[in-house]
Amino acid sequence: MAGDRGGPARRTSRGERTRGRLLEAARQVMAARGFGAARIEDIVAAAGVSHGTFYTYFENKAAILDALIDTAAAQLQAVVDEPWDGPDGQAAIEAVIGRFVRVFAEHADVVRVWLEASANDAHFAARLTEVRGGYVGRVAEVLAPALTGTTHDPTLAAGALVAMVEGAVTQGVTGARDGDPAAVVRTLRSLWVGGVLRLAEDAG
Repeated sequence: MAGDRGGPARRTSRGERTRGRLLEAARQVMAARGFGAARIEDIVAAAGVSHGTFYTYFENKAAILDALIDTAAAQLQAVVDEPWDGPDGQAAIEAVIGRFVRVFAEHADVVRVWLEASANDAHFAARLTEVRGGYVGRVAEVLAPALTGTTHDPTLAAGALVAMVEGAVTQGVTGARDGDPAAVVRTLRSLWVGGVLRLAEDAG
């Protein structure tokens, strides 16, 4: 885990609980203030620990954001690694989108902070490129057969489709967290399927 300093405290139940409190506090503070304005003193105050305790677990503010990103990235990778096919193509696509929506909705605040940090920090920009590239690449792999012989690049199409899901949930356009996630998934599935069918009609 980038920048995460492990000491003896981290190997105990109490240490893990303290680390968890720091992560939750950082998540809340960064979501409220943004990465740039969030301060370590705000995080330790929210967690109810000392500055010294913070530095037992994390080297700096960037390290604790890295730890939050690790969790979101691992869950996104799990979606990438799961089977994406089935006897009913549209149902399979809906299932994949549903898994992405659940992960993005759960980590929407972390993703927003991550996007903010990536605009000014090369390290977080590189992490975003790497993680996003993984799931865009998987979508492109699935799209490639349908777009063979057309004028469309599967990677470009995949990036646009993924941005639809990512933006809809993390930017609160759909209200997915408080509304009806199933309706969001159905709408995104219809947009994906309709878009791909339209692209497939464009012969090269």
